[in-house]
Amino acid sequence: MNLIEDMPENEPVTLDDAKAHLRITHDADDDAIAALVKTARQICEEYTGLALITRDCRLYLDQWPKHTLSLPKPPLVNVAAINVYDAGGDASAFPAAGYAVDTIGRPGRIEMTGAPPWPGQALSGIEIEFSAGFGASADDVPQDLREGIKRLVAHLYMNRGDAGETAIRNAGAGNLFAAYRRLRLS
Repeated sequence: MNLIEDMPENEPVTLDDAKAHLRITHDADDDAIAALVKTARQICEEYTGLALITRDCRLYLDQWPKHTLSLPKPPLVNVAAINVYDAGGDASAFPAAGYAVDTIGRPGRIEMTGAPPWPGQALSGIEIEFSAGFGASADDVPQDLREGIKRLVAHLYMNRGDAGETAIRNAGAGNLFAAYRRLRLS
Protein backbone atom coordinates (compact mmCIF):
# COMPACT_ATOMS: atom_id res chain seq x y z
CA MET A 1 0.00 0.00 0.00
CA ASN A 2 1.46 3.34 -1.06
CA LEU A 3 -0.06 6.72 -0.29
CA ILE A 4 0.76 9.87 -2.21
CA GLU A 5 -0.64 13.15 -0.88
CA ASP A 6 -0.69 16.56 -2.49
CA MET A 7 0.49 19.26 -0.14
CA PRO A 8 -2.32 21.42 1.24
CA GLU A 9 -2.63 24.91 -0.19
CA ASN A 10 -3.03 26.47 3.28
CA GLU A 11 -1.94 25.71 6.80
CA PRO A 12 -4.27 25.22 9.80
CA VAL A 13 -2.58 28.16 11.55
CA THR A 14 -1.89 31.36 9.64
CA LEU A 15 1.41 33.18 9.92
CA ASP A 16 -0.39 36.09 11.63
CA ASP A 17 -1.97 33.74 14.20
CA ALA A 18 1.38 32.08 14.91
CA LYS A 19 3.10 35.45 15.32
CA ALA A 20 0.33 36.69 17.63
CA HIS A 21 0.70 33.53 19.72
CA LEU A 22 4.46 34.10 19.88
CA ARG A 23 3.94 37.84 20.56
CA ILE A 24 6.20 38.72 17.64
CA THR A 25 5.55 42.00 15.84
CA HIS A 26 8.55 42.14 13.48
CA ASP A 27 8.82 40.43 10.09
CA ALA A 28 12.41 39.22 10.34
CA ASP A 29 11.44 35.66 11.33
CA ASP A 30 8.42 35.26 9.03
CA ASP A 31 10.02 32.60 6.85
CA ALA A 32 11.22 30.63 9.86
CA ILE A 33 7.82 30.85 11.58
CA ALA A 34 6.00 29.79 8.40
CA ALA A 35 8.32 26.78 8.16
CA LEU A 36 7.63 25.95 11.82
CA VAL A 37 3.87 26.09 11.18
CA LYS A 38 4.30 23.59 8.37
CA THR A 39 6.48 21.38 10.56
CA ALA A 40 4.00 21.56 13.44
CA ARG A 41 1.15 20.60 11.09
CA GLN A 42 3.14 17.64 9.82
CA ILE A 43 3.93 16.53 13.39
CA CYS A 44 0.24 16.83 14.33
CA GLU A 45 -0.86 14.89 11.26
CA GLU A 46 1.70 12.15 11.90
CA TYR A 47 0.69 11.91 15.57
CA THR A 48 -3.06 11.83 14.92
CA GLY A 49 -3.13 10.17 11.49
CA LEU A 50 -5.39 12.97 10.21
CA ALA A 51 -5.34 15.24 7.19
CA LEU A 52 -6.04 18.68 8.64
CA ILE A 53 -6.41 20.83 5.51
CA THR A 54 -8.21 19.17 2.59
CA ARG A 55 -5.95 17.76 -0.07
CA ASP A 56 -6.05 15.21 -2.87
CA CYS A 57 -4.57 11.78 -2.21
CA ARG A 58 -3.87 8.66 -4.22
CA LEU A 59 -3.70 5.25 -2.59
CA TYR A 60 -2.10 2.40 -4.55
CA LEU A 61 -2.84 -1.24 -3.75
CA ASP A 62 -1.46 -4.47 -5.20
CA GLN A 63 -4.76 -6.32 -4.65
CA TRP A 64 -8.25 -5.76 -3.33
CA PRO A 65 -8.77 -6.24 0.41
CA LYS A 66 -10.94 -9.17 1.48
CA HIS A 67 -13.31 -6.88 3.33
CA THR A 68 -14.01 -3.20 3.64
CA LEU A 69 -11.13 -0.89 2.73
CA SER A 70 -10.36 1.78 5.34
CA LEU A 71 -8.76 4.82 3.77
CA PRO A 72 -5.88 6.58 5.54
CA LYS A 73 -5.81 10.26 6.49
CA PRO A 74 -9.32 10.92 7.80
CA PRO A 75 -11.65 12.69 7.56
CA LEU A 76 -12.59 11.39 4.12
CA VAL A 77 -14.26 14.01 1.92
CA ASN A 78 -14.94 11.91 -1.18
CA VAL A 79 -13.65 9.20 -3.49
CA ALA A 80 -13.11 10.77 -6.90
CA ALA A 81 -12.17 7.63 -8.83
CA ILE A 82 -10.92 4.08 -8.61
CA ASN A 83 -8.67 2.99 -11.48
CA VAL A 84 -7.52 -0.55 -12.19
CA TYR A 85 -4.38 -1.06 -14.30
CA ASP A 86 -3.94 -3.89 -16.79
CA ALA A 87 -0.65 -5.70 -17.50
CA GLY A 88 0.26 -3.03 -20.06
CA GLY A 89 -0.15 -0.22 -17.54
CA ASP A 90 -3.39 1.13 -19.01
CA ALA A 91 -5.99 2.31 -16.50
CA SER A 92 -9.69 1.48 -16.56
CA ALA A 93 -12.13 3.29 -14.30
CA PHE A 94 -14.02 1.09 -11.85
CA PRO A 95 -17.60 2.42 -12.00
CA ALA A 96 -18.92 4.12 -8.85
CA ALA A 97 -21.92 1.78 -8.96
CA GLY A 98 -19.53 -1.03 -7.95
CA TYR A 99 -18.72 0.40 -4.55
CA ALA A 100 -20.19 2.38 -1.66
CA VAL A 101 -18.32 5.10 0.21
CA ASP A 102 -18.65 5.98 3.91
CA THR A 103 -17.48 9.54 4.56
CA ILE A 104 -19.07 9.74 8.01
CA GLY A 105 -16.96 7.20 9.88
CA ARG A 106 -13.35 7.66 10.83
CA PRO A 107 -11.58 6.35 8.95
CA GLY A 108 -13.59 6.66 5.76
CA ARG A 109 -14.33 3.36 4.07
CA ILE A 110 -15.02 1.78 0.72
CA GLU A 111 -17.24 -1.29 0.52
CA MET A 112 -17.40 -3.23 -2.74
CA THR A 113 -20.99 -3.84 -3.85
CA GLY A 114 -19.95 -6.04 -6.74
CA ALA A 115 -16.94 -8.07 -7.80
CA PRO A 116 -14.12 -5.63 -8.58
CA PRO A 117 -11.92 -6.28 -11.60
CA TRP A 118 -8.60 -7.89 -10.79
CA PRO A 119 -5.57 -5.76 -11.68
CA GLY A 120 -3.30 -7.08 -14.41
CA GLN A 121 -0.42 -4.99 -13.08
CA ALA A 122 1.16 -6.93 -10.21
CA LEU A 123 2.37 -3.94 -8.19
CA SER A 124 0.22 -0.87 -7.50
CA GLY A 125 -2.40 -2.10 -9.95
CA ILE A 126 -5.25 -0.38 -8.09
CA GLU A 127 -5.34 3.40 -7.69
CA ILE A 128 -7.88 5.12 -5.43
CA GLU A 129 -8.15 8.89 -5.84
CA PHE A 130 -9.72 10.63 -2.87
CA SER A 131 -9.84 13.89 -0.94
CA ALA A 132 -9.31 14.09 2.80
CA GLY A 133 -9.28 16.84 5.40
CA PHE A 134 -11.50 19.07 7.52
CA GLY A 135 -11.74 21.83 4.89
CA ALA A 136 -9.75 24.26 2.77
CA SER A 137 -9.13 26.96 5.38
CA ALA A 138 -7.68 27.20 8.87
CA ASP A 139 -11.14 27.92 10.29
CA ASP A 140 -12.33 24.46 9.15
CA VAL A 141 -9.82 22.69 11.42
CA PRO A 142 -11.03 22.03 15.00
CA GLN A 143 -9.87 24.72 17.42
CA ASP A 144 -8.09 22.33 19.79
CA LEU A 145 -5.90 21.02 16.96
CA ARG A 146 -5.06 24.58 15.91
CA GLU A 147 -4.23 25.49 19.51
CA GLY A 148 -1.94 22.44 19.77
CA ILE A 149 -0.17 23.48 16.57
CA LYS A 150 0.36 26.98 17.94
CA ARG A 151 1.87 25.48 21.11
CA LEU A 152 4.12 23.31 18.96
CA VAL A 153 5.23 26.31 16.90
CA ALA A 154 6.09 28.20 20.09
CA HIS A 155 8.00 25.25 21.49
CA LEU A 156 9.89 24.65 18.23
CA TYR A 157 10.68 28.36 17.95
CA MET A 158 12.22 28.41 21.44
CA ASN A 159 13.74 24.90 21.36
CA ARG A 160 15.22 24.37 17.93
CA GLY A 161 16.06 20.73 17.40
CA ASP A 162 13.12 19.13 19.22
CA ALA A 163 10.83 17.08 17.01
CA GLY A 164 8.06 14.50 17.00
CA GLU A 165 6.57 13.16 20.21
CA THR A 166 9.21 14.90 22.33
CA ALA A 167 8.04 18.26 21.01
CA ILE A 168 4.38 17.29 21.43
CA ARG A 169 4.97 16.30 25.06
CA ASN A 170 7.17 19.31 25.90
CA ALA A 171 4.80 21.77 24.19
CA GLY A 172 1.76 20.41 26.05
CA ALA A 173 0.02 19.63 22.75
CA GLY A 174 -0.55 15.94 23.47
CA ASN A 175 -3.69 16.54 25.53
CA LEU A 176 -5.15 18.65 22.73
CA PHE A 177 -4.36 16.02 20.09
CA ALA A 178 -5.33 12.97 22.19
CA ALA A 179 -9.03 12.91 21.30
CA TYR A 180 -8.11 12.70 17.60
CA ARG A 181 -5.39 10.08 17.86
CA ARG A 182 -6.31 6.67 16.58
CA LEU A 183 -4.24 3.99 18.24
CA ARG A 184 -3.60 0.76 16.35
CA LEU A 185 -3.16 -2.63 17.91
CA SER A 186 -0.17 -4.48 16.49
